[in-house]
Amino acid sequence: MQRLASLDAFRGFIILAMIWVNYIAGMRGSPAWLQHTGPQADGITVPDLVFPGFLFIVGVAIPLALRRAAADGLSARLFGKLLWRSASLMLAGVVLLNAERYDAAAAALPRSWYYLLFYAAMILVWRHDGAAAGGGRAWPKWLGGALMAALVLVFPGGLQHGWWGILGMIGWAYLACSLAFVLAGGGSAPLAGVFAAMLALYLGGTAGALDWLPAGLREFVSIPQVLGSTAANVMAGVLVGNLFRAELPHRLRMRQMAWMALAFLAAGLLLRPYHGINKIHATASYTLVCAAIMLALFILFYWLIDARRRDTQPVPRAAAWLLPAGSNALLAYILPDLFEQAAAVLHIPRFWWPFLDSGGPAGLANAAAMTALMLALVTLANRAGLRLKF
Repeated sequence: MQRLASLDAFRGFIILAMIWVNYIAGMRGSPAWLQHTGPQADGITVPDLVFPGFLFIVGVAIPLALRRAAADGLSARLFGKLLWRSASLMLAGVVLLNAERYDAAAAALPRSWYYLLFYAAMILVWRHDGAAAGGGRAWPKWLGGALMAALVLVFPGGLQHGWWGILGMIGWAYLACSLAFVLAGGGSAPLAGVFAAMLALYLGGTAGALDWLPAGLREFVSIPQVLGSTAANVMAGVLVGNLFRAELPHRLRMRQMAWMALAFLAAGLLLRPYHGINKIHATASYTLVCAAIMLALFILFYWLIDARRRDTQPVPRAAAWLLPAGSNALLAYILPDLFEQAAAVLHIPRFWWPFLDSGGPAGLANAAAMTALMLALVTLANRAGLRLKF
């Protein structure tokens, strides 16, 4: 099966949206629908859709990446690979989560130097080198791993895992759903059962059904939210991605996805009276409604990019500009802060943010211009052969 161009384009759309909403977070003068909802809210805004959108895309990619493993079963080598991928995301998520509590006075390095070096370690560890698969150079990954370990050890006051950060939550959900996919042999029926069980884990866990577990375990990872509703968001994507393992007519596949989107939406609205649609608490309704919205958008991308063109035709220009960020999403995600840390190290004045304080329409446009700059830098990195793959 050829690469699913609509998935790359959709991933690029989501990652660019994530960069933009991160830039405008807390900016004064921006409308309420462009700011995250509060901890007690029952509803969603545009920024609230971005993270579940990325989780959904991670899930869609799992059956495409592990389709051979589903037939061969879980081997020690595959388990080690999945664990490494997940653990590296968890570690990166925790280190980035602790950025706000970095005590420069008690640290051996200024904050900007510390995080610039950590991003360099991430690039070394996650850089995709085609030659490495054939026995090429492995020393960059070892160097990156050693640098990352050293930086973790010297973090002032020690790291606190908290809610694991965005990358950390992706790591946990990816591990749970990848293992479930392989152990289920890629079967849609058992995977649907796992999806329902994850939602039940959230509902039961928040009602106290897991209080018998050791407190240390419950504090280490918030099981209902991380392994329940958040993982269910990824599993919703897995169920969609499974439709692409078989040769199906485009219309039939889109019809099946549409029915799934309606089912997610109906289930989310039916469960809404219990915990509401709330991002902060990662409620079951939030997971299901966001999955429905993301699937509806993905159907549109799939129809425009893959269903309407022949295999030999190029991706339409209207979507092709999204592909650089979509094919190098990890680099695109870390690039904005990497840019800021490098500028701080080089003592470059922040001339690229003339409208940060004023906000309003000018600030939103300024954020859009910065997002476009990040896309341009990712495009240059792709041409230079710098691609990250966890």
